[in-house]
Amino acid sequence: MEIQAVSTAVDLGDAGEALDIAQGLHAGTLSAERQARLLMDVGRAHAQRRQYADSLDCLLRAEELAPEMIRTHAAARSVVRDLVLAAGRSATDGLRALAERTDTLD
Repeated sequence: MEIQAVSTAVDLGDAGEALDIAQGLHAGTLSAERQARLLMDVGRAHAQRRQYADSLDCLLRAEELAPEMIRTHAAARSVVRDLVLAAGRSATDGLRALAERTDTLD
């Protein structure tokens, strides 16, 4: 149940713990949806640590596996919104495109 521990740690604001747990996980045998959820949570942890490029990378990889999850999940949309706000005018094309797909630009 380490995957749930990653999610719980992120929810509690303990990004370091979430990333430590995630680093030891081998998610290749999980379903695409569970892999995407793990990537989303790892992306949230990176965002909490202001590691914005890593966060965006995780979210984009999660979107490849489960597009609807990233586009509709409140936590994912919140992270995308935070990334856009943090980047400001220097937001990459990839981040802007993700923000459009998740409808977080409003």
